[in-house]
Amino acid sequence: MEQISLNLTVEEVNQILEVLGQLPYVKVCQIINKIQVQAEAQLEAKKQHQQEM
Repeated sequence: MEQISLNLTVEEVNQILEVLGQLPYVKVCQIINKIQVQAEAQLEAKKQHQQEM
């Protein structure tokens, strides 16, 4: 499957997750999990980079 990258603020991602949370869980659980995993990894990498400086 072809993938794309998006640049969103934390607030925008939270808004998307909020809307997805209103849908039936079985239909959105995989995408919610994917967003959360990728966001956590990026935020942790940013935190590590800031600590190194």
